[in-house]
Amino acid sequence: MGKRWDEALMTSQRRWLLYSFSIAALSVLVIQCAVALKVASDCGNVRILSSELTAQEADAYCRYATGEQEKVEALWGTTWKEPIRIHVDRSYKISRALIPAYQGNRGFMEMPVQRVRNNDGALLHEIVHIYAPNNNRFLAEGLAVYLQAKIGSNRAFPNFSDNLNVLARRRFPEVNSLENLNTGGTTRPWSTAGDERTTAYILGGAFVGFLIDRNGLPRFKKLYETGDYDKVYGKSLEILEKEWRSALQEK
Repeated sequence: MGKRWDEALMTSQRRWLLYSFSIAALSVLVIQCAVALKVASDCGNVRILSSELTAQEADAYCRYATGEQEKVEALWGTTWKEPIRIHVDRSYKISRALIPAYQGNRGFMEMPVQRVRNNDGALLHEIVHIYAPNNNRFLAEGLAVYLQAKIGSNRAFPNFSDNLNVLARRRFPEVNSLENLNTGGTTRPWSTAGDERTTAYILGGAFVGFLIDRNGLPRFKKLYETGDYDKVYGKSLEILEKEWRSALQEK
């Protein structure tokens, strides 16, 4: 029995080491690739990396990104001081910054070139992920969606300037409880179905907005740090969700 346990433990340790080395190697590779990318525009703390944008497009987007960054920093604080590197490329289908941060490349953002040219990329949303990454994806995406809707300069996924509360109320029947969304880590996909994924983002943004608007940003920051609803608000997630659903139904 002891020998079998030792062998199982060694196997488990080897798997964990292999997993850890794989993640580390992937992170190094991502960082090396990002460093090698062409800098199309550099405006202070923001760099546009692209071989597809014209110089004029890159400069304009760089200035635009700087303005969005200033909004996030004014609201959330100076939690990121390194350059923000935005890689604009046609190979990307969606914008991303939270996953690169999780992989050890915080400050790097992926942005589809067409989103730049259509001005409908979730730029401020992704900057929020750089300033405020979190392993609780529900809170991380909820905060980013809420702030994009509240202070972002352009229409972007998931609500494209439509009222988050109205959209959330319409999608209430699709999700019986927020608990399943709240328990997922950064890399756990919310759904493989596009519309269900949109619902998760909308509900997350609307719920985080409810918490911030009702109780203030400082208390939400405590929740963001601890993930403990009971300690921060004196109520469970289940009770807060009931209050949120009731409040939106009354509007």
